[in-house]
Amino acid sequence: MGVLRSYTHLVRYREMARVAARYGFGFLADLLGQTAGLALPRRRHKPARPGVYRLSRWERSRRALEELGPTFVKIGQILSTRPDIVPPALAAELEKLQDRAAPFAFSKVESVITAELGAMPDEVFGAFDPEPIAAASLGQVHTARLKSGEEVVVKVQRPGIERVVRTDLEILREVASVASHRSRLGRVYDLVGIVDELGAALLQELDYTAEGASADRLAHDLRADPRVVIPRVYWEYTTRRVLTMERIRGVRLTELDAARPETEAGTGAPQVNRAAIARALTNTILEQILVHGFFHADLHPGNVVALPDGRIALLDFGMMGVVGDDLKQQFGNFLLAIAARSSARLVAVLLRLGVAPPGMDTQSLARDVDILLRRYYGVPVAQLSVAELTKDVLDVCLKHRIRVRPDFALVMKALATVEGTVRHVDPLFNLVEAAALFARRLIRERMKPASLLKTLRKVGADYADFVARLPGKLDRVLDLATGGQLKVRWDLEGADRFLRELTLLANRLALSVVLASIIVGTALIARAAPAVVLWRLPLAEAGFILALVFGIWLLVSIIRSGRF
Repeated sequence: MGVLRSYTHLVRYREMARVAARYGFGFLADLLGQTAGLALPRRRHKPARPGVYRLSRWERSRRALEELGPTFVKIGQILSTRPDIVPPALAAELEKLQDRAAPFAFSKVESVITAELGAMPDEVFGAFDPEPIAAASLGQVHTARLKSGEEVVVKVQRPGIERVVRTDLEILREVASVASHRSRLGRVYDLVGIVDELGAALLQELDYTAEGASADRLAHDLRADPRVVIPRVYWEYTTRRVLTMERIRGVRLTELDAARPETEAGTGAPQVNRAAIARALTNTILEQILVHGFFHADLHPGNVVALPDGRIALLDFGMMGVVGDDLKQQFGNFLLAIAARSSARLVAVLLRLGVAPPGMDTQSLARDVDILLRRYYGVPVAQLSVAELTKDVLDVCLKHRIRVRPDFALVMKALATVEGTVRHVDPLFNLVEAAALFARRLIRERMKPASLLKTLRKVGADYADFVARLPGKLDRVLDLATGGQLKVRWDLEGADRFLRELTLLANRLALSVVLASIIVGTALIARAAPAVVLWRLPLAEAGFILALVFGIWLLVSIIRSGRF
């Protein structure tokens, strides 16, 4: 088994190295070769395809990921939501990754369903269409009908895909480990940690029970919103590799032509209220983020369906985001700071939403934020763009080495995706204006007595738990103090540097005393016994030369330190 695994890894290493070299990333081919113990000829580092170098570096990256297969396509899609890890230009290019694949044979569909549900599709379902309606790298979707009559869609995982993904993730982790010690990038980022984080997200997407649970949770959160439909999950027909959900009949937003007026007749497309769809989609994503703290992170036009009765349905719950109470508040403040063009408020929010490096120049940050907001002075809120704001804000954070929180980055990416979907439906609708109004309304509601009382109850419960545990903790501290086991660690900021400088000063002082002693001693010897020799050198002259050498060395070290 170990030999087979090693051979599988070796074959995959060679394939990855060839693709990297073909798209002009010879250094990656070298790194893969070092990790796997391969020796790739330098000639392979030249791109085999003509015109590769006419493409941008980021476009070559995207095409290489597409050629490497499903693991890398999905990781690229996840990275497109993480501008805290990749440059914004690369994140924008990765958004173009197409997760399409040739459908696999129906015989394999039958084997997966039989293994997961215990019977053939025609035995489990009343009817099952052998032709898939969609096929992607991880699985494909079929329509079916339950024996009770409900129409459903069945997502079936591609056979063997989990083994392929795990092999690729193992290789990526090995490469990241080597790169951590041999590249400048590895000294800046925790590459192994990033691979582990991306791998966990990808493996969760392979678990269809997690996707079903996300759909159920979102349905529960939005149960009071009559404008949004979440398809039902049929758990008796759902496992890790098979997901069965209610079939939603409607028009996907990809089928709507945003340029065509909804009143135009004779086009063959269903008439829909585009403004109502835009409002419903905007309100639901803002409610998910700012109220419930659990949101659909990939609401592109293909994942939203317009229903005949004016409602919208959301599909595909593989990519979801979670927002804590602190981020809800800070994100609302972020929207209000943008709407008010307040640089001071925006700086305060950015410092709370990211991890700033030690000793960061906050005045320089404030200047750059002020320059950013000046571009939008005089521009109506209705003309602002989430995508442009996201790029500008992340550029400022990148310049000042502020590491943006992943959950905030995902929120901004989700809103930018919704903005693109909304503009596809109704180009006149503005997401930033709607978001600012929603945030103001939410803050007013939170200031109402009932909301304040609810917040006080929650805070009171937290403090009550803290106070209840406090006597036990104090008792533990007193026991340690009584037994002489209590240790207090006191770290003084800058103390290490101060001690180093103090040690250097003491060493120089000691050397100065030694030099003075050598000079005085040598002078006394020269006066008392001028003819004394040591190793054929007059002792007096040797002492003076030694003192001169040490004195010059001491003077040079002081000059080089820049401190006299």
